[in-house]
Amino acid sequence: MSSGTPAAEARPVQTTGEPPMYSAAWQHVHLYSPRRINVDSNMPSYRFLYQMRRISDVPSDDALKFSGSEAPPEGWEIVPTYDAKCLVAYLISLNQSHPLKEVRSAAPAASPPAAPGK
Repeated sequence: MSSGTPAAEARPVQTTGEPPMYSAAWQHVHLYSPRRINVDSNMPSYRFLYQMRRISDVPSDDALKFSGSEAPPEGWEIVPTYDAKCLVAYLISLNQSHPLKEVRSAAPAASPPAAPGK
């Protein structure tokens, strides 16, 4: 049943098997593959912010965790670039996980202009 408000209907839902919503890991998955989070998403993928590289000794702690068709080949990992990390830090800083209070203008309402010739 809908509450009737567009904001309530537009709230994203936690996707099973994905990182906690709005965490850094979730933001990276969402940037790399938006349709993995929401199949109806029209957001473009920002895969250019990530690089696939060979795993040297141990996998990177920053590597994206994928399975299935999006998983990198054996011995490879997908890691965020510096720009991806900066973008995710910015997105997290926006923190809109709480309701925002209504903002009212501090300026008084403007008077209508006087009629010409008076």
